[in-house]
Amino acid sequence: MNRLASSLAGLLCLAFVVVAPSVGGAQTSPEELLESFTVTADRIEANLGDGTLSDTELEEQRAALETQRQEFVSLGQAAAADREPLERQLEALGPPPEEGEEASDIAADRARLTRVIADVDARQRRAEQAVARSVALIEQLNHLRRERFEAQLFTRGPSPLSPSRAEVAMGALERQARAIALETHERIAESRSMQSTVDRVALPLILAVLGLLLASWLRRGLVRRFGIMLADDEAPSRRVMVASGMTAARLLIPALAVALIFFGILNSGMLGPTGLIYVWGISKAAFVIIGAFALGAAYFSPDYAKIRLSSLDDQEAPSAARALLLMAVAVGLDEALVVSGEQAGLNVDALSMLNAAVLILGGFALWRYVGAAHVGDRESLQPVPGAVDPDDAQPTSVQPVSVILRIARLFARGVAVAAPLLALAGYFGASRFLFYPVVFSGALIGVSVLIHHAVREISALGQPAPSGDLEDAPVSVLPVLTGSLLAVISLPLLALIWGATATDLEAIWARLVEGFEVGEVVISPVDFVLFLIVFAIGYVLTKTLQGVLRRSVLPVLRMDVGAKSALTAGVGYVGIVIAALVAISTTGLDLSSLAIVAGALSVGIGFGLQNIVNNFVSGIILLVERPIKTGDWVEIGGVHGTVQKVNVRSTEIQTFDRSTMFVPNADLISGTVTNWTHGNSHGRLIVQVGVAYGTDVRRVEKILLEVAQAHPMLMRRPGAYIVFTGFGADSLDFEIRGVLRDVNWILNVASDIRFSVYERFEKEGIEIPFAQRDVHIRSLGGLDKLIGERLSDTAEDASSDPTPEGDGPDGPG
Repeated sequence: MNRLASSLAGLLCLAFVVVAPSVGGAQTSPEELLESFTVTADRIEANLGDGTLSDTELEEQRAALETQRQEFVSLGQAAAADREPLERQLEALGPPPEEGEEASDIAADRARLTRVIADVDARQRRAEQAVARSVALIEQLNHLRRERFEAQLFTRGPSPLSPSRAEVAMGALERQARAIALETHERIAESRSMQSTVDRVALPLILAVLGLLLASWLRRGLVRRFGIMLADDEAPSRRVMVASGMTAARLLIPALAVALIFFGILNSGMLGPTGLIYVWGISKAAFVIIGAFALGAAYFSPDYAKIRLSSLDDQEAPSAARALLLMAVAVGLDEALVVSGEQAGLNVDALSMLNAAVLILGGFALWRYVGAAHVGDRESLQPVPGAVDPDDAQPTSVQPVSVILRIARLFARGVAVAAPLLALAGYFGASRFLFYPVVFSGALIGVSVLIHHAVREISALGQPAPSGDLEDAPVSVLPVLTGSLLAVISLPLLALIWGATATDLEAIWARLVEGFEVGEVVISPVDFVLFLIVFAIGYVLTKTLQGVLRRSVLPVLRMDVGAKSALTAGVGYVGIVIAALVAISTTGLDLSSLAIVAGALSVGIGFGLQNIVNNFVSGIILLVERPIKTGDWVEIGGVHGTVQKVNVRSTEIQTFDRSTMFVPNADLISGTVTNWTHGNSHGRLIVQVGVAYGTDVRRVEKILLEVAQAHPMLMRRPGAYIVFTGFGADSLDFEIRGVLRDVNWILNVASDIRFSVYERFEKEGIEIPFAQRDVHIRSLGGLDKLIGERLSDTAEDASSDPTPEGDGPDGPG
C-alpha cells in the first residue's frame, strides 16, 4: 500500500514537474543558471566523494540535476535559434571585398554581427558543457542508487525460523504493545475530570456505531434493493445501473464508515504517537480490503451472474472473489503491522517475523487466486470442426494473448512460492520487492480492465443489435479511446510500482520531448504521437461527417445511390488529406525534406508503381464521371453483376451467384463495359415462342399481345408488340418484345410470360410443337437378298437342334 501511495504521489509530482516549467515566472539569466549549477555540481561531487548522501538526499540531488540539465538543453536550443537569423543577416552583407575598403556602416554591421555570433556560440558551448557535466553526475548518482538497491535486496537479515530470533521478536512486539498502552494511559491521566474522559470516549463510540451501521445495514439494504431491481428488469440499461449502484454501495459506504471511525479516534486524543501510527495503518488496510471487495464483487459478481463481467461460472466466480479478498487482507496486514511497525521503530527481528507471516498468507492467497481465474486456458480450447462431443476440443493455433496469460500465471505462482521462502530465509527486502509489485501491478491491471468493461457496456446502450451486414454493426470509438488512455496512464504507474521514481519518469519524458537526431533531422516521439493524435481526431471527424451525410443529409436529397456513394467517398478522401496536412503542420514537421523523398518516389512510380497510379487516377475518374456507380448492373467479360462499391484502386462487383469480383479501375476505364442500368433501369425483354404449322398466326399474335399487355412490369409506352420472325424447321417462330420498367426483373418477367403463354395455348388448343423427323430409304440395293439368306440360316439352325427335355412322346408335348 505504501508503494502504491508513493507511486500516485510520484505521478502527481511528475505532472507538476512537467507542467510547472510552462507556467510563467521570473526569467533567469544564463550566467545565473551556470553559477547555480556550478555550486550544485561541486556540492554533489563532494558528497559522492565522502559517501554522506542519504537515500532521500540522493533522490533530491538527482531531481535538481535533471531540472538543471533540461534548462541547459533549452538554453542551447535557444542559442541555436538565435544564431540562425544572425547568420542570415551576415550572409546578406556578402563577403568582404578582396580589394579596396568596405563601406564604414557595412563594416560596422559585419563586426557587430560577428561579435554577437561569437557570444551566442560561447553561450551554446557553455550550455553543452553544463549538460555533459550534469549527465555525468546523474550517471554517478544512478550507479550509487543501484548499488544501494542491490545491497538492500541481497542483504540477509535474521531468519524468523531461528528460535532465538523469534524470542527477540516477541519481546520487541511486547514492548511495542506496552508502549502504546502506556501512551494511552498517560493521555487518559491528563484528563482533569471524569467528564473530560467521557467526552473523549463518547465521540469515537458514536462515530464507531454510526460507521458500523453504515457498513452493515445501509450497504446490505442497498445491495439487496438493487438485486430486486435486477430481477424485475433485465434490460441492458438496468444491468449497467444496478452494477454501478452495487459497486458504489460496496465501496463508498464502508469507506465512509472507516473514515468516520478514524476521525473519531483521531480527535479523541486518547492515543499517543505510536498508537496513531498503527491506527493510521489499520485505516489504510481497511480501505484496501474494502476496495478489493468492491472491485472483486463488481468483476466476478458471485451472487448475481446477470451482471458478471468475467467469464467464470457460478462455482469459479465465488472462489476467485474470496481469493482476491484474502490477498487484500494480506496486503492490509502488511500495511497495518509491517509498515506501521517500521515507522514505529520495531527492530529487525520483529519486522522479519511479521513480514514472513504476512507473505505466507499472501502467497497462499495469490496461489488460490491464480488457480481460480484460469479463463485464458479454457478459452484457448476450441471445438474441432465437425466434432459432436464438446470433449473433443483440442488446442488451436497458439494465440499471443493466451501465451501471455499463461506466462503471467506461471510467474505469479512462482512469486507466490518464492516470496515466502525468501522471507523465511531472512531476505526481507528481496521478498517484499518480489511480492508486492506483482500484487499492485495485478490490481492496477484489474482496475483498468474493469473500467474498460464498464465503458464498453455503457457505450453499447442505445445501439442497435448487430446484423449480418458489417455496415450495420454498431461501432463505438469510446471503448477504444478509453483503452488507449488507460494503457498510457498505466505505463508510468507500473514503472513507479516496480521501483522507478518521479525523477526517472521526468528524465524519460525529457528525452522523448528532446527527440533524437537522424542526420540533420530531429525526430521526437512526442511529435510523432501528437501527429497520430491529430490525425486520429481528423479521421474520426471525417468518418462522423460521412455518417451524418449517409444517414441524415443524403436520404432527403433527390440523388441516386451512385451519386450519394461518390459524394460520401469524395468527402472521405478530402477529409483524410486535410487531416494529414493539419497533423503535419501542427507537429511542425519540415515538409521541405519531403521533396527529396518525393523525387525518389517519382522514379519508382514511373516504373514499378505505374499500374497502381493508373488505377488510382481511374478511380478518381470513375467517382467524378460516374460511367458506373453503386447499384448498377454491369457486364464485364461475359460476367454479370451488381456494383457494390467504387474504391480508389478497384471496384467491387457482386455477381449473381453471390461471389465478389474485384476489377481494377483501369480496366473499367480502358475496356468495354456493358452497363444495363446506366441512365435508367429500363430494359428490353424478348421472349421467343413457337407454334405448330397450320395454326392461325393472327390468332397467335392476338393471344401473345394480350399476355404481354397484361403483365404490370412491361411499360405501356412504348408498348409491347409481336414479331413473326420466320418459318422454322418444326414451328412458326414468334417473339414478344417489350420494355421493362426495371431490367433487374428480366428473368422473373420472362418466366411469368412463358407461364401465361403456356396456359393460354392450353386453353385455346394451340399446339407448341417439338422436333419430329421422317426417315426415307432411297435405295434397297441387295437388301431383299440379305433378308432371304438370313431367314434360311435361321430355319437350318432350328432343324438341327435336339428335342428339348419334356417335349418327347412321354411328355406333355
